[in-house]
Amino acid sequence: MPADRSTCTVLDKETEKPGAGTVVALDTEFVSLKQPEIQMNSDGQRETIRPMSHALARVSVVRGGGAHEGDAFIDDYIAIKERVVDYLTTYSGITAADLDPKTSPHNLVSLKVAYKKLWVLLNLGCKFLGHGLRQDFRVINMQVPRAQVIDTIELYYLKERLRKLSLAFLAWYLLKEDIQLETHDSIEDARTALKLYRKFLEFQDAGIWERRLEEIYVKGRGINFKPPRKDDSLVQRTDTPPNPHDGTGPSTPLRKMAAMVSDGNGNGGSGSGQGNGNGSGQTLGSGNGGFGGAQSFLPGTSSPLR
Repeated sequence: MPADRSTCTVLDKETEKPGAGTVVALDTEFVSLKQPEIQMNSDGQRETIRPMSHALARVSVVRGGGAHEGDAFIDDYIAIKERVVDYLTTYSGITAADLDPKTSPHNLVSLKVAYKKLWVLLNLGCKFLGHGLRQDFRVINMQVPRAQVIDTIELYYLKERLRKLSLAFLAWYLLKEDIQLETHDSIEDARTALKLYRKFLEFQDAGIWERRLEEIYVKGRGINFKPPRKDDSLVQRTDTPPNPHDGTGPSTPLRKMAAMVSDGNGNGGSGSGQGNGNGSGQTLGSGNGGFGGAQSFLPGTSSPLR
């Protein structure tokens, strides 16, 4: 198996313990397992009998604050057992080689392992920040209380305009950045959503939020809400943005996964410092009270944890 390219750094067990209110930015990528089944009805209209089925292929979580704000601490690719009919590379950035254990240079884990990491963050009380998180949570099959969700697609939305704004357009207009030039990258998208949230807070503090939001829609309407490109040529896919901090190794070790989960008696795992499958050493697996005393959410009946 090829050596893993380090795209993230583990959480520091002393200074970066996540808890209630800790903001983490999330983005995911999906592949298609089944094509939609469509038939023509008696009126000559196309009718979807079975929708397209998606599966989680990559999940990235970046720090929402602190000295290393914007750095990823989880960047996992999922080993999918089912047959993939479309890698949706144009939208996901995922290729067959990324998910093949024989060729993948990434941290390749099972769906259950990836899900447990998010489940631990949820039960610790962390707030998930991202752009269009409803779709992510639906495909992941994860119920997240509204109080723990910060969705920039909802923050940058005027109901009377009946149009939600894309991450690429908002990044171009507000951050002066071009993203998603050819494919999506989940670390880049998570970081961008985090930057947009910071912009939102700035506008609110300055008392100009409503005016700025109106200006965004006016500008968007003039260009059909599509950020102009410098040229029409395709940009070659690049590697995941490199992690600017060195020395701590790849994503999340897979050892001692049981240390992540409460033992059913209100106790978290002991956390041995060896890495507990969530990229934080002791951080997410120590102490009592079941995930730092936060309200515990149980996985649904069809969740990968069942």
